[in-house]
Amino acid sequence: MSVQVTIEFIVPVGYLEGDYAKLYGNGGQGDIDWNTPLSNEVFALFPNGAGIFGWGHAPWGHFRWGHAHSQRTPGWGHLPWGRFPWGHGTAIITVKHQVSSCGAYKFGLACYDKLGNLHTGTPEEVTVNVHIAPPAPSGLKKNTYDKGTDILLLDAA
Repeated sequence: MSVQVTIEFIVPVGYLEGDYAKLYGNGGQGDIDWNTPLSNEVFALFPNGAGIFGWGHAPWGHFRWGHAHSQRTPGWGHLPWGRFPWGHGTAIITVKHQVSSCGAYKFGLACYDKLGNLHTGTPEEVTVNVHIAPPAPSGLKKNTYDKGTDILLLDAA
């Protein structure tokens, strides 16, 4: 049995056409292995012309009314709607990965320029705790499974 994990990454401003990312992981334990990608799939960082400044990052979004410092409230550049793709002026990468065992999975996207050079800076990382219900032994059928307590109740088949 396996589950599909979905990872979303909001691409920050500053990437150019041809730049891409690759998915890395830890296999359910330890630190991310940044030497071996989980697949050969590449994810465009500038898809379909994205990558320009959005409402939240446009130069005017950095002025006083964009931050609203004088009012001690979030301004246009920091309101929740400013965090969506049109607020960033860029794209969201959605990555799906199959996981077949329980564990604390760490995923990260390393970003590269179009020539394959690693971009500077810390790559984005996310941790996902995966709990897969165990299969019922032969001759029995699953009644319920509680992920929190890890208790499986079985009935006779």
